[in-house]
Amino acid sequence: MASSSSEQIRPAAPLSAGHQEGWRDWANLDEGLTKRMAEHALANDVADYLCFRAVCVPWRNSTEDPKPQNVLHPRFHPRRWILLPGPGRIGAADNLRRMRNLSSGERVAVNLPDLQGHAVAAGSGGSPGGVLVLVDERSLHVRLLNPLTAQFIDFPSLTPVFSRRRVGRMDKSFQDISRVTGAGIAGDSTVVLHFGFDNKLVSAKLGDNCWVVISEGNLLCSAFPFASNVYFANKEGLMVVDADAAPPRLVLAASWPSSDWTMVHMADSSSGELLVLIDKVHFKHGEDYLVDHRVFRLDNKAAGMLVPTMDLGEHALFVGDFSGALCVSSKDFRCIIPNTIYFQHDRFHRFYVRHISDGKTRLLFGTANGSLIDDLTSYVAWNART
Repeated sequence: MASSSSEQIRPAAPLSAGHQEGWRDWANLDEGLTKRMAEHALANDVADYLCFRAVCVPWRNSTEDPKPQNVLHPRFHPRRWILLPGPGRIGAADNLRRMRNLSSGERVAVNLPDLQGHAVAAGSGGSPGGVLVLVDERSLHVRLLNPLTAQFIDFPSLTPVFSRRRVGRMDKSFQDISRVTGAGIAGDSTVVLHFGFDNKLVSAKLGDNCWVVISEGNLLCSAFPFASNVYFANKEGLMVVDADAAPPRLVLAASWPSSDWTMVHMADSSSGELLVLIDKVHFKHGEDYLVDHRVFRLDNKAAGMLVPTMDLGEHALFVGDFSGALCVSSKDFRCIIPNTIYFQHDRFHRFYVRHISDGKTRLLFGTANGSLIDDLTSYVAWNART
């Protein structure tokens, strides 16, 4: 548990000659009021909470320190923050990485020395609640890191679960199969990882000394975390990890509305619904192809049904190749077109924008480097190690 100060909060000092009327000793607010203010800040964003605690020592002493808490607990998760791809070095500071807030658009530099020597699971499907999944490039031990609060927890090495052993440090094939393509936290203490290039789904609970293989060879998209569950797709349907089973297992969450699909992506609607995007690829002459998109929402109240939707309202979906999609509101960002899908297409890895209502599609162009659209498309297209 977080430590708390044993000192009493001093009463506000009387006004001195140097204080104007209406002046207040903010550092020595009533402790109950300070805590309520901190909770309001946390309800908005964990970054606001951290800024609140940084104001002064009395405010830190009156509020909960996130760092000693279990990183798996969602209370301090940076849910609307994404780690941008690339080293993001700023000047000579090698450990600084850029992050973007999906609600406010704020772009900040964060010192993350833990990323050195680690591979980072990419995309929204690889960062449950904004928590980063790191794999040590030498030992293959796993670390879960909250990039804003610096909370972390370590898990055992993944070496025993892979289909083959590494041959030398520069074994490119092994780097591929050991790449985390999706991750999630199921329940209170179960971490689930998906290795798409090795066709394995594994899990470990807090205190376990090894990883357990849940499923292999039958998973058709990366893991996606949503509402304390971890979802996957296979030929049977949309699956969810039952973390209470021993060992954990996959159970059916919803059957597919049709079988003629090629790829599945998932996204958090940010309003309490899981969005499921089903793609159908139509191959034409040579390397040319077309992609059809169908958007569904998971309706748990209707015995687990995928309900089609043609209206995302003010939101847009950003879709890459791996690890889920992003659902972003256009309300505060004029550069985002509402009720659209931004998706990567063709062998040149260009992005297109498709209107869900009528299917009209155009090439995305003219995005400035470092702009919001550039950051979002780069993020969902990021499928390499860093």
